[in-house]
Amino acid sequence: MIYYDFRRGLTQEQGINQLNSTFGDEAPSTATVYRWYTLFKRGRSLLTDEVKGRLKSAVLSENIDAVRSLIEEDRHVTLLLI
Repeated sequence: MIYYDFRRGLTQEQGINQLNSTFGDEAPSTATVYRWYTLFKRGRSLLTDEVKGRLKSAVLSENIDAVRSLIEEDRHVTLLLI
């Protein structure tokens, strides 16, 4: 609904009013609506949550072994080089 209101050209306040009149007490908070409008203004068009946390490939044993061997070869290797 927030994205729909944004695409219709409604202001944040108008969108909040629409949501409140439609959903009443179950409407998203004002802060949530403002946050989503800001994201949409910045070009976000995906409505799914962003992936959080560490990527699965970051903790593979091969990666750990490769980093360990780099450090053993050169103790002064930087994170940028790894």
